[in-house]
Amino acid sequence: MSAWIGAKLLFYFTYPSDAPMDFVKELSFWMGGGFVFYGGFLGGLFFVGLFKAFDKKFNWNLLWPIVPALAIGHGIGRIGCLLAGCCFGKPTDWFWGIYLHEHYRHPTQLIEALGLLAIGIYLLKSKSPRFKLVSVYLVSYGVLRLVVEALRGDIVRGLWGPLTPSQWISLLLISAGIFIFIHKNKQLKPLN
Repeated sequence: MSAWIGAKLLFYFTYPSDAPMDFVKELSFWMGGGFVFYGGFLGGLFFVGLFKAFDKKFNWNLLWPIVPALAIGHGIGRIGCLLAGCCFGKPTDWFWGIYLHEHYRHPTQLIEALGLLAIGIYLLKSKSPRFKLVSVYLVSYGVLRLVVEALRGDIVRGLWGPLTPSQWISLLLISAGIFIFIHKNKQLKPLN
């Protein structure tokens, strides 16, 4: 539920302020499209952090199975984006263009889907420590999303300065992944 609320709230808050907001009053908005992955991700993290604050025995390692499942499920969801015609790319004359919305466009949904599936499979098969794999997920998805956002043509959420809201969040994810990797590595090194 927290991910659903977060996904809707981020969509709402990143929607251009000069655009009509009548859709917010419609049940179809709340029950249908208009989800933003990063909003759901942040909403879920917020709930887990809140839960941790109330349950001191909570162990973050219990969440590990969610990480590869999140990547794979998100990848499958991006195939749904392709079928629904959302999250589409900018017009292109590259060989990989797919015909959508009266133009050949970068297949951003497929690029992200394949990238996420590759990340998820790597996370499932890797024998690395979990903290490293969480770092791999945060950094690799952040980089993937930075690239995909540069190719996207549906800029309904607008720009915050030179970047889209999702690119700013991607930079935060990359930073968090690097921080976790460095911080946990320092904890594991023996003291001299």
